Amino acid sequence: MALQGNLEDFSLAEILQLIALQRKSGVLRLTSETSNAVLFFEKGNIVSVTDRRETRSDALLKFLVATERLSVEQVDQICAIRSQNKKDPLEIIIAGGYLSNKQLSESVEAHARELLPELLSWKKGDYFFSGDEKTVGRLFFKVPMRTEALLIESMRRLDESARIKQMYSPALILCPKESAQKDELADEEKWILGLMDGRRSIREILGRSRMGEFDTYQIISDLIAAGFAEVAEWPAEPVEEPVEERRPRGKQLVQGFGIAFVVILITLASLGLRWTVTKLESTSPALSQERQPLSDGEEKVRFALEVYKATYSAYPHALNLLAEENFVDSKSLKAFRYVKTSEGYSLEKKP
Repeated sequence: MALQGNLEDFSLAEILQLIALQRKSGVLRLTSETSNAVLFFEKGNIVSVTDRRETRSDALLKFLVATERLSVEQVDQICAIRSQNKKDPLEIIIAGGYLSNKQLSESVEAHARELLPELLSWKKGDYFFSGDEKTVGRLFFKVPMRTEALLIESMRRLDESARIKQMYSPALILCPKESAQKDELADEEKWILGLMDGRRSIREILGRSRMGEFDTYQIISDLIAAGFAEVAEWPAEPVEEPVEERRPRGKQLVQGFGIAFVVILITLASLGLRWTVTKLESTSPALSQERQPLSDGEEKVRFALEVYKATYSAYPHALNLLAEENFVDSKSLKAFRYVKTSEGYSLEKKP
């Protein structure tokens, strides 16, 4: 299975759904005007997000330095070794004892969780998926990560990040409250609080943080809400983020792809989408109801709702829109009562 096209016609969320649903193995390459990314899949699961063709600009190595898992000097050593023997940097990290297998696995997954929301925010760019199982098989270090779980977690992060940014502009300057008892804070919270000196803006704090943007913003929000920090200075003018207009779909999908791919989509729609969203480490607020076993039908509908929201930045007003977009078959919707709310949605099985 080889697919290629433009992200304006077919979003990354939809591409990931297709690969996961068909349990495909291969390499997905994404290209924009300013950046590139590579995702490796094995039986529908993401197993790596590092482009092995990169050298000094290896995104994972940069992440390991930014999160203080490796020092700049250690990365220099790894790059020097790599230039001599052409080995995979992850093989050098393990063989050289820079990190244990467990530490590296955790870092690779943390990097994927940080990267995927950024990729999902791309509105323009090209993609190419090649069912190249040999390339995936040659990877030295693979960390199987459920694509559906990462996708939902990334959607949650995008939603939460947008909410926090509306509350706290990147131009805000923060400072700690002297009266606050800081002993009860976690190490990462103390680290972020230490960056709030009454002179740095949130944008500058993000640039100095050893964590990703989402985690840093989340901690900033929590510290302010808990009374450990406050706004020292408001920006002179409000900073407005550009708003993307909802793009019409339907005909664009057909125009962007060949007949063979359209046949695949039609076949998927007729078979129905069997999505799995249980056993997730983190879920969207709309899914964070009390944990009770979900039927296959409810799992399918809830995941389709999250996919619709990722595509259109809002939950649908009615369930039948999911079927119209081929996110789920219409028969699966008849058993449920759905109401869109200000907090998300309510989904109940009809008596």
